[in-house]
Amino acid sequence: MSITALLLAASLYALPGTDSARGPLPPRGDGNAPSHDLTPASSVGLSATALIHAEEAVWNDMQRGAFPGAALAIGRGSKVVLEEGLGNVGRGADAVPVDPDRTVYDLASLTKVVGTTTAVMLLVEDGKMRLDDRVVTYLPEFAGMGREYVTVRHLLTHTSGLPDGVDVPGGMTPEQALRFVLATPLRSTPGMRVSYSDLSMVVLYAAAERAAGEPLYRLLDRRVYGPLRMRSTTYWPGEGCGRCAPTSRDNGDAFRGHVHDPIARRLGGISGNAGLFSSVHDLARYAAMLASGGELDGVRVLKSSTIRQFTQRQPGTGTRALGWDTPGYGGGSSMFGGRVSNNSFGHTGYTGTSIWIDPDLGTWVVLLTNRTYDTESNNRMQALRRAVCDRVVEAAQYGRMAAGGAN
Repeated sequence: MSITALLLAASLYALPGTDSARGPLPPRGDGNAPSHDLTPASSVGLSATALIHAEEAVWNDMQRGAFPGAALAIGRGSKVVLEEGLGNVGRGADAVPVDPDRTVYDLASLTKVVGTTTAVMLLVEDGKMRLDDRVVTYLPEFAGMGREYVTVRHLLTHTSGLPDGVDVPGGMTPEQALRFVLATPLRSTPGMRVSYSDLSMVVLYAAAERAAGEPLYRLLDRRVYGPLRMRSTTYWPGEGCGRCAPTSRDNGDAFRGHVHDPIARRLGGISGNAGLFSSVHDLARYAAMLASGGELDGVRVLKSSTIRQFTQRQPGTGTRALGWDTPGYGGGSSMFGGRVSNNSFGHTGYTGTSIWIDPDLGTWVVLLTNRTYDTESNNRMQALRRAVCDRVVEAAQYGRMAAGGAN
């Protein structure tokens, strides 16, 4: 279906069958699952022309070979105005068209916010975690060599002093790999400097799991993914996941259904830094919930005050909020482009994924690709993210102008 038709008329998609948060993804649903409508852009004050330009930016990068296909969703508040699949999930034998409802992508570092940070938000609301508690309160084995001074807030803002990553030796069980990560020495005093760290989120996931008293994937499925009907969101969909877009090719075979990140892979595919898989349809529902103050379709997932707390820049952390990133003042060089509000928040993933919400405009964008499938053409992903964000802001601005002219 063309983008113009999507923007000017509502269309229906069937949701996939119900999943747990961990385990193989089933085939598409039996036809009894709920469906959803796309809202015409003009009805929520967005310019359809500017949104066409946003999709064109993705299409043009796909045509130059940056990735074989993509899934794009754009909305305002609780309304989805665009949910589109472009191109194929791969090339050759993998050349199956991208389905925005059905195709599942390796989210990479979007796991840090859609998974780990969201779980911590719930636990803070529940009074089971506090931001300025030391991590050893929940994870006693994270003590020694200064690690006992690291707080939950340090982990969320990437100021823990942990390095960005570590080479986990092969042959370890996931439990042994986690103990290896927890013993990693700090590189700086906690709170002294910002250094984006996968290990911070691995440690945070482990601490949050102790605080929750249950596996975090179960908490997230019960409190977030299930209530939001995110039925294609899972950790470790596993080998043979025909719905999964491959992230690379290994000796000519597609690498799909397994997390691309090496640390998460050593940890058994369920980790705080990576490991979550989802469709653009599911993440559109997640973004719409955040843009609507924590509630969607009458279901309250998070308090609006919690969302504000976690998405505000923290003192002395540059652009870092709690788990989330922000454009900072001036903008232009990050994924956010140069036109979003300073209160915007979002995150990116190495495999070519991103999510962005502007609470001032109420707009949001989810872009999923498998740019690592073709590794030789991946140097413009950030520029593409900026271009899409800029076009969506234009859509809101032009939509406002058109509404004013109509009056």
